[in-house]
Amino acid sequence: MYRLTVVMLPMYDPRDASRRVLAVKILLIALVTVTVAISLVRIRRRPERVSKELLPGARVDSRVLAVFERACRDCHSDQTHYPWYSYVAPISWLVEHDVAAGREHLNLSRWNEYSILRRQRCLSEIANQVEDGEMPLPLYTVIHPSARLLPADVDLVFKWTQSERVRLTRETVAGSAQRDRDGIPRRAD
Repeated sequence: MYRLTVVMLPMYDPRDASRRVLAVKILLIALVTVTVAISLVRIRRRPERVSKELLPGARVDSRVLAVFERACRDCHSDQTHYPWYSYVAPISWLVEHDVAAGREHLNLSRWNEYSILRRQRCLSEIANQVEDGEMPLPLYTVIHPSARLLPADVDLVFKWTQSERVRLTRETVAGSAQRDRDGIPRRAD
């Protein structure tokens, strides 16, 4: 009383392979279509209020300014140069996010609009982040190798931040002394 069970294996059907190839083609076409469609949706970039200079109101050497223009301008000023890939989604979203965050944190085009205290704090942050290799961002320097800072660039920027902080402190002290001489009461902070 043994039963014989026959197991039938599916036969190879060449139509299955062509169906898989067709499915992959359809998937790729759909992916390309979606990418193109989302790239057509423009991110509303803020209109640039282009200042002709970086760090207006600061005393900055032309060599230091050249480093800022090469390595910092695109994310930390109103003079952002948007390359072609910054218009292709989803890369455009990342670029716009990074630029907005960079400007919010430090906008070199609006330097003269910052209080002296904020400028001093920014100078301190610039010195620390450049010296620690945190700025410019590593991903940015991969795409923009000219933005990499050489040790001489780091030293130049660091020394400038220190001298500019001293200058701002002297201005603050001189302004305070002048107000005292003129009999102008100090603000209660």
